[in-house]
Amino acid sequence: MILTLIALNACVQELPFDVKEATIPVVNCILTNDTVQTLSLTQSVKITDGYVFKEIKDAQIILWANETEQIGEFKRISYGNWQLRYQPVEGTNYQLQVLLPDGKELAATTTMPERNQFVAESEKNKFPGKYFMQQTVENPCWAFILSEETLTDNLIHPIPSSRAKLCVNIGTDHPLVDRFNEDGNLFDLVSQATTPAYAFYVRIQPSLLGREEEDIPFCLQTNYGNYTFVFFRTASKEYDQYLKSSLLKMFVYRLEDDPAQWFDESKVYSNVINGTGIFAAYNDDCFYFYDDNMYVEY
Repeated sequence: MILTLIALNACVQELPFDVKEATIPVVNCILTNDTVQTLSLTQSVKITDGYVFKEIKDAQIILWANETEQIGEFKRISYGNWQLRYQPVEGTNYQLQVLLPDGKELAATTTMPERNQFVAESEKNKFPGKYFMQQTVENPCWAFILSEETLTDNLIHPIPSSRAKLCVNIGTDHPLVDRFNEDGNLFDLVSQATTPAYAFYVRIQPSLLGREEEDIPFCLQTNYGNYTFVFFRTASKEYDQYLKSSLLKMFVYRLEDDPAQWFDESKVYSNVINGTGIFAAYNDDCFYFYDDNMYVEY
């Protein structure tokens, strides 16, 4: 035991650590099929600081299309929050340019994806499943479900003040499902279910060879409420990698006593040059279900 202690003591070495090097500019911007785009610009803090993050106020943030067309500049609205009135165009390549007060320039690119086409086949619906047909499979797509028991307002759109909750477990029989977040059998939670369960999202992979000309029928199963929003979020390749890597990181830390997190070296995807964060895009298609099989698409 004494020899072991001596050996361990000999292995101790002080490593230099400059806390000034720990601060990194962080920019997050996800382009959506909406008329207003939002962006956050902050700075990671030193390990000795008491803040979660620090705001970067003085910056010039420009959105470009196809490298030469200047769309406009983001304007600071509130703490860390910037906005630009603009609705992205499908298939267009966008560049983000952030000029910081110290002269550093951050840059990133993404493409607004063309939305995959889905059709509801509500005549087939039977609890706990809702049925759809996927007609295009060119881009990765993430399906998720918001559900609530009582209608909180007259808007058929999920808003922050609503009580709609993200369904934790979703089942599907889609042949292109990515099984990375498979979480047991949905039957354990919903007795009528017939599919595997997936945590929070169903990731539908891009087309496989031979499926480009086929329509794909499938169902989504969960414990639906009386009022339900089913989202199909077509993702740019950057958003796809960002969301998947974020979930994989989260799953490592779900159980506090899991020793796997002690050795975790995985990183959340970032495409920001000279900083960190994400610049990506997604294109939503949403079906709102009410009164059993009645629905509205928007």
